[in-house]
Amino acid sequence: MTNISFLPPRPSRLSQKLRAAIEATVTKGTTIVDACKEAGMSTQGYHKAMKRAAVRDYLETVQRRFVADVEANRALYKARAFEVALDLMLNAKSDAIRARMCEFLAGDAKVSPVAVHIDARQDRGGYEFVRPGQRLVEIEPDGRSKSDGQ
Repeated sequence: MTNISFLPPRPSRLSQKLRAAIEATVTKGTTIVDACKEAGMSTQGYHKAMKRAAVRDYLETVQRRFVADVEANRALYKARAFEVALDLMLNAKSDAIRARMCEFLAGDAKVSPVAVHIDARQDRGGYEFVRPGQRLVEIEPDGRSKSDGQ
């Protein structure tokens, strides 16, 4: 009787160029074409390699590692954003910016206080916004104006 032993499958090897192209697309956000140029490989070779399960697994691994790194640095990014907001609050030339940064740092600016919707399908040749307390004035073709409510 023969003794048959199974060898583990040989690990798939990925070229350095392919690894560099995958890293560039995930971490830098470059297009596949630009990542392949930067890595020194053809886009056809990249797409052909993506058909292999080992390459897709490597892509998923790089994506998971990138997301984990961003999540790990989230507190640092938030701290830096607060430093910038504090600097703007103290040193901005505009009163509006300083007031906005006060609201932001106080935690009151969770939702934008103004929501504007513009309907671009209007046939009137422009947009109208009437502030409370103002009158709407329409221009007639003969040049006269007529006020709303009169």
